[in-house]
Amino acid sequence: MQARIRHFDALTVSHLTLFVWVAGSLGLTCLAQYLAKGTASEACSPVQFATDAAVVFGFGWSWFQITIQCPQNHARGRWVAAIGAMLLFGAIQFSDQFFSNGIIDDDWLIDMPMWAAVSSLVGAAISSRHRRPWAWRLWLAGSMAQCAFVILHLCWSRTTFAGMPSTTDIASLGEWSELLSIECYVAALVLLGTVDMPTSARRLAWPLPLGAEARRIYERAHLFRKPRYPPLRLAFVPGVLPVLLVGACLWLVLRVGPGVRKSSKRPLLGQLGDLLILTFRDGFDPLTYYLQDLYRPGGREEAAFYLTRYETKNGLLSVLNHMRPQPAVATEMKDKGVFAARCRQEGLAAVPTLLTCENAQLSMLASRDALDCDLFCKPIRGRGARGALMFLRTAHERYRAPDGTEVDLDTLLELLRVIGGTVPMLVQPRLVNHAEIADLAEQSLVTIRVLTCLDAADRPVATHGMLRILSKLEPRWGRKDEYASPIELDSGRLGLLVSDQLAGCSLRHTHHPITGRKVSGRVLSTWPAIKALAVSAHQAFPHRILVGWDIASTVDGPVLLEGNTNLDVMFPQRAYGEGFGRGPLGPLLERHLALLARQHGV
Repeated sequence: MQARIRHFDALTVSHLTLFVWVAGSLGLTCLAQYLAKGTASEACSPVQFATDAAVVFGFGWSWFQITIQCPQNHARGRWVAAIGAMLLFGAIQFSDQFFSNGIIDDDWLIDMPMWAAVSSLVGAAISSRHRRPWAWRLWLAGSMAQCAFVILHLCWSRTTFAGMPSTTDIASLGEWSELLSIECYVAALVLLGTVDMPTSARRLAWPLPLGAEARRIYERAHLFRKPRYPPLRLAFVPGVLPVLLVGACLWLVLRVGPGVRKSSKRPLLGQLGDLLILTFRDGFDPLTYYLQDLYRPGGREEAAFYLTRYETKNGLLSVLNHMRPQPAVATEMKDKGVFAARCRQEGLAAVPTLLTCENAQLSMLASRDALDCDLFCKPIRGRGARGALMFLRTAHERYRAPDGTEVDLDTLLELLRVIGGTVPMLVQPRLVNHAEIADLAEQSLVTIRVLTCLDAADRPVATHGMLRILSKLEPRWGRKDEYASPIELDSGRLGLLVSDQLAGCSLRHTHHPITGRKVSGRVLSTWPAIKALAVSAHQAFPHRILVGWDIASTVDGPVLLEGNTNLDVMFPQRAYGEGFGRGPLGPLLERHLALLARQHGV
């Protein structure tokens, strides 16, 4: 990735979210003041309450920056200035109480110097209009609102002429301008703490690590395409996501934090500080913090090398894999019927499709005799094993259904026809695991996920591989975990087994936690053929940049199951114990991200 000078003059999603919050706060204050049926200058009015709340938040935010985010950073001085500004404004509000009670006749000589000091201290905290333009603009807006307050104060206390508004109205306008001013100041401080401003040493460390650069491009190029993660539509309503993120951080610390504290000695407050910093400063998915063991020493710095589901699922991978001219059928990876046809056309060893069920209609793609075997049924446009069904053959044209009942072939076909009326399904023969991994499952198919990415010569390269075991397809296990073991690219040797469940985020197993079979150290003799099949599959889909291939190691050799372009980045990084930026995928993906950045001018 080419080195370049970093500019901070664009309006990002984080800025827009902050502006929505400020506007929403002012709107709610207006509504509360209207319902209060009083004036803004009255003691304990909604306007004064909102002003005090903004000061308290500004003080807390600045204190957080000093105590947790940069206790030994050169930027500590600016946050000391910000705390001083908030304390001075608190003193102004306190002196107003004496004035309203008649203890002080005129607070003009007290307020004006203190207000000037507040503006100067906030300006000193921001320090540069060139590197922090939006924070500087907010400070300027706050200073203008402050000047308006000074003028209104002067008109209210010293000038009278015919036709001018009442002193009560002028006082109310002064309180509103005071609120607007302090909210602008506090918003400027929030931007100052959330926009990552590298030191001169860090500015020399360009290019950014893979994960940090991916999130920068995602935000600056506005690559959001579809709300996929977090799986809650409410999270994508403007202004709602920050609240959900704070709640998620607190929930994670309460649920997972005590166990992590025991295993890593990282205190709960330190975990919460890490989460808040990574989430609001770096745009990092808080769940990734625990699933990738980033609570360990140096973990916060390593976060920059990790991709997260937030930027990849919501648009980055989709845009990346559509940078090249697309085929006539753009859903070739999602539609398993189209995918199977393409694999047959390219001569790839793929699992055959026996029949499809769509719109309550059955389409036989093989003879009836071909159905006289164990059958595996899954949604045509589904993801992973979600919605999958397995029917085990017990006798000629008789099967055991997932609920344990026995059905004949005609009953099974009618059941599939009904299911296909709502969820299009396809039926394939159940594959049998290769002998070297057959002891790792009872009924389910053990799959191999292989990641391939195009290099500078547009040749696919296998960068990661992991063995996957799905507990939810094993009725007797009573578990929902998905287990994965990393595969050494050269030798095919398996590593430690990890779970995708949050409760076991700090655990890694040498043996299968249910069957007790040893996993770590086992060598897959079929790995070279599996890796070669993944590379051949990518060569058949050269318009895709990054693909995750699911391959079964069967008694008849490797069989291609499906390809995923919007793949999950969490589990491979967790299995390998390092971010993509630290592995062989990093240099390959950095090249494509650089091209994507140039295309979008960021």
